[in-house]
Amino acid sequence: MLAKELLNTEFTPLKPEDKISAALAKMDAWQTSRIPVRDPSTGKLSGMISFEDVADRSDESSEVSTVELNKTIYVFSSQHLFEVARRMLEYEVRLLPVVDEDGVYLGIVEKKNVLEAFSRMLNITTTGSVITVEVQKDDFTISELVHLIETEGAKILGLTVDQPDDDGLKIRISIKISHIDTSAVVSSLQRHGYLTTTENRHDLLQTDITSRADELLRYLDI
Repeated sequence: MLAKELLNTEFTPLKPEDKISAALAKMDAWQTSRIPVRDPSTGKLSGMISFEDVADRSDESSEVSTVELNKTIYVFSSQHLFEVARRMLEYEVRLLPVVDEDGVYLGIVEKKNVLEAFSRMLNITTTGSVITVEVQKDDFTISELVHLIETEGAKILGLTVDQPDDDGLKIRISIKISHIDTSAVVSSLQRHGYLTTTENRHDLLQTDITSRADELLRYLDI
């Protein structure tokens, strides 16, 4: 999923001639501490104005152009959702401007759009079960896992990979599958040497994938 697929075009950046009072009002309305400023002649972003820069100003009727702008944080419309989320986390912002390849402003991506997109990508609300396996990093091949799971008639609905140890020698794969009963799939994986760390119970519908997704959502809830 790309940034352009999450685009919100209702948001209007500030103009240099806008008043600081307008900047504060927009920050309040959109629940953000940074607002992009766009050059009306080029359509490109000239910087961002932050709450810290204007909060103590006694004269809110002065123009945005009188404030020293911060560097613009943005993503290109062709960049992936993962990059959008990474930048939101890095800069702790609730909305992120999106530009085209020439740097012309197109719209914004909001935090809520990112959360919804991750939920859809991970099929969090879809009925199924989650199996978690740990393997040596050098032994991991996604094709074998897919083959073993699909041989048992199950379909993969979502998959995450992370490193449980600091040494980076092992990786943990959490796989959401379409089956409620995971016994056949787990048995097949174990026969082929995979260590399954998720218990085989019918009520395991919200295990590692959901937990990891929830953790990401909490990080993004800034």
